[in-house]
Amino acid sequence: MPNATKNDQVSKLTEELKSSAHVVVTNYQGMTALEFDSLRAAIRPYGGKYKVVKNRLAKLSFKNTGFTDLQDKMKGPSAIVYQGTDASSIIKALFKFGEQNEKFKVKAGRVFGITADTKSLKAMADLPSREVLLATLLARMNGPLTNFVTVLNEPLRSLQAALVSLAKKKEEKPA
Repeated sequence: MPNATKNDQVSKLTEELKSSAHVVVTNYQGMTALEFDSLRAAIRPYGGKYKVVKNRLAKLSFKNTGFTDLQDKMKGPSAIVYQGTDASSIIKALFKFGEQNEKFKVKAGRVFGITADTKSLKAMADLPSREVLLATLLARMNGPLTNFVTVLNEPLRSLQAALVSLAKKKEEKPA
């Protein structure tokens, strides 16, 4: 029979998850309090929260917020990351932390409306940053236009070179 404290925990987590578009489930077994603090500090700049929640309570909150596809991932010692403004940066921070701490594992997540397993999240973490991707896109869009302008300017450049050459020849010949 649920008590008032657990009902409050579920309702509070449900409210926090409603304002979050991204949720990642992790395994924290064997981590120390200092490791928890360093992980929270790593995701805090991106607006992320890291919370250890009882699996049953998390499943109830997932059911209330539409993250039902993550319910089966809440097995064993699990914690959740949520409320981030930049999901890709949070995922990068999680995997970077996981490389430094063998005890920490990412189980699954729901990011950008898609449920992803560990392998998919790792692929997302390996992508370049948003700024690098935008710069690459702009460079690739700009390349054909630069080539087109160069081709259009070539006849004028050739005409100008021919006129300069003709002017030099006329200056060299005495009349």
